[in-house]
Amino acid sequence: MGDWTVIDTALAAVAAGALIALAVVLLRRSRAASPARRSAAIAAEQGRAELLLNVAELGDRLRIVYEQQAVVANDLVELVAKAESTQYVPVGNNAALKRHTKLLVATARVALHDMRRAMTVAHDGADSVEVWPSLETIAELFADIETKGLVIAFNESGARFPVSASAELAIYRILTEALNNSLAHGGPGCEVIISMTWSDHGVNLSVADDGERALARRAAASGEPAPEGVSIESDQAALVSTTLGRGLSEMKARAESFDGVVMTQRVPGVGFTLTASFPMLRYATDPKTGTDPS
Repeated sequence: MGDWTVIDTALAAVAAGALIALAVVLLRRSRAASPARRSAAIAAEQGRAELLLNVAELGDRLRIVYEQQAVVANDLVELVAKAESTQYVPVGNNAALKRHTKLLVATARVALHDMRRAMTVAHDGADSVEVWPSLETIAELFADIETKGLVIAFNESGARFPVSASAELAIYRILTEALNNSLAHGGPGCEVIISMTWSDHGVNLSVADDGERALARRAAASGEPAPEGVSIESDQAALVSTTLGRGLSEMKARAESFDGVVMTQRVPGVGFTLTASFPMLRYATDPKTGTDPS
């Protein structure tokens, strides 16, 4: 302290002034940015609220459709029972046959009206979704997944033919679930090869990743111990292993609804392969419209 000079005092004052000025600038910037952050947070919360509302509305519509279908099923049971009772109408009794026919027609009309109400509710619910994913939007799916770390190579062969909207949605969802699984187990840097092969009547989809190699690459880059190597035992275990999980069950259910099948295989030291085959997809009808796409 004995060596403190006037110059030192001046420099200290200048430094203190600069710090104060910097603090004022940072405070002003933080105050200016706060409204923007608050606006972004409010917008995000509003978007989340709207999404939850749409999900709730779709859930309500599904419940109403289920109830309407239960009513229609009851109508049909009654209609079948009355139709079966026709055999007991006395032969030659035209008046009784006429009354019975009118009763059958009236019951059938009630069932038809109930079915139309259920279809109207289902149709309005489908229309509430702005854009249904399809094969034309899988490039957007790939781009979105790649931003999360996957490296995707897509190969398509054969002549693509028109398929129903529901079939396209099923394939899209299977692809989405398979890629999410590759990301979850292989992590960033995992390479995925997607092959879509069209035949005259169907399509075969293959999603093969190198998740285990990706784990080994990351371990080597970070200096961590490498994963356990491949052995005869691991090869044998992979041949008889069964892949379970809610996601796989959903993929299998989607494929089966179009007479397709989903198979999985773990390749030790490499990764995981999923195959979805739809051998007769060309002739599948759209459950939402009941029409043949071809």
